[in-house]
Order: sequence, then C-alpha cells, then structure tokens
Amino acid sequence: MPPQPGVTFPERRFIATRTDGGVETNIISSTPLNPNYTTDQVVRRGVLQNALDYIAANPGVLLKVYGPTNGGYWTDGDVVWRSDIDYGPGGGLG
Repeated sequence: MPPQPGVTFPERRFIATRTDGGVETNIISSTPLNPNYTTDQVVRRGVLQNALDYIAANPGVLLKVYGPTNGGYWTDGDVVWRSDIDYGPGGGLG
C-alpha cells in the first residue's frame, strides 16, 4: 500500500504485529493520525523502522505492519510490510 495523501480519519493508525507459535499479537501502534494529515509518510517510516529494529533483535519472528487502519480489525489486504519478504535496499520503507 503506497503512502496515503490527505488522511481524513483521526482514528487511522499503523499497527505492527508479531506472530510466534501461530499467535499474532500487537507490538507497535502509532498514535492516531491527525485529521487532514498531509501525508502518512513520516509516521509510516517511524513504524517500519521500529519493526526493522524489532526483527533485528528477534530474528525468526514474523512481523507484519498494517496500515493505516481505521481503528477496526485489519486484514491481509492492509499489510504494508512483512518481515518474511525481501524488500531489498531500504527495507520496504517506501
């Protein structure tokens, strides 16, 4: 999912999860994006960098970043990054 211009929903945020032993749990949640946010790029980069740091310290754990979510349940279609995919230089920070 490319960066979102003009975020309009204040409850939108990024969520990072870890899957260990088949159980997916939240590990990172960004603060809600402000209404009429010009772009989510800064928050996106921060959450993805935190996920990269987390996976470096916890190799072998599947991490996913979803977002921006609308505060409800997210689906695989909301995934913007997965630790089991080689995104090449830049780590998929987009």
